[in-house]
Amino acid sequence: MAEPIDVSKPFSLGYPIRFTHTDPAGFVFFPRYFEMLQAVTEDWFTHRLGIKFADLIMIERVGQPTAHTECDFVKPCRLGETLDIALILEQVGNSSMKLHYIGTVEGEVRVRARSVQVMVDMDTGKPVPFSDTLRTQLEAYLTDVIPPTGGAP
Repeated sequence: MAEPIDVSKPFSLGYPIRFTHTDPAGFVFFPRYFEMLQAVTEDWFTHRLGIKFADLIMIERVGQPTAHTECDFVKPCRLGETLDIALILEQVGNSSMKLHYIGTVEGEVRVRARSVQVMVDMDTGKPVPFSDTLRTQLEAYLTDVIPPTGGAP
């Protein structure tokens, strides 16, 4: 039997830092962080929101490109460490959402990032509103993870 999900905490995913993530000095090569952030987002859709990310793209023909991103590399991650990336939903609009990511190694912040992602029709490239199902799941996540004081956990 699967463990119950603790909805009081943000969705997070641990990444073992592998040789393929690093540069010759053994540090994570910065573009790899963005690949990891995308993977966390996809797994968040599938495992926490209950909506298969692949089905959005392949069946519903709805994409989710990043319209804006910013990242602070606080301290390097090295080969052999495990980077835990938490995803915090900050805001939900009509067709866009603001996400905040915090990456830690053994509790120490290594990377912080924010992004704005927009749902788009895969055929026209134009923004589309969130489906009722997705909006309900996003709003539930926003309510469950962000305390009433408005601060992120």
